[in-house]
Amino acid sequence: MIVPQSNTSGIYKELFSCYLYILAFEHDNMFKNIINFIAGDYNQKQLNKLRPIVKQINEFSTEFDALSDVQIKGKTQEFKERLAKGETLDDILPEAFAVVKQACKRMLGSQIEVKGEMMTRNMVPYDVQLLGGIILHKGIIIEMKT
Repeated sequence: MIVPQSNTSGIYKELFSCYLYILAFEHDNMFKNIINFIAGDYNQKQLNKLRPIVKQINEFSTEFDALSDVQIKGKTQEFKERLAKGETLDDILPEAFAVVKQACKRMLGSQIEVKGEMMTRNMVPYDVQLLGGIILHKGIIIEMKT
């Protein structure tokens, strides 16, 4: 590697420092790739730990297909009573998320007013969105690719 001498013009020094920065960045990525290869990707491991909860949410949501709208609304009171009896938010999380998913499913096609404009509800939460909600519930800051 050739190191620029002190009498070399400023542009060469600048290019050389950019080159060193790029080398350092490439080595950093290479180091991360080696660690991920040996130990596995940390983020993926954390997501894999939460996938059983998403499976539970989807199972509850399927069960809740048989409930009436009144019974779905009644789940809120049921959750309050269970919390008062000592259950934690983590205990009721799969069912609570399933109720929200079920409510979204039941609202498909309905018109709602948002900031003075009528919009049609056309979405049920995807599994990755459920994962994001679980992670936020745990108090962890996340960034989701969209």
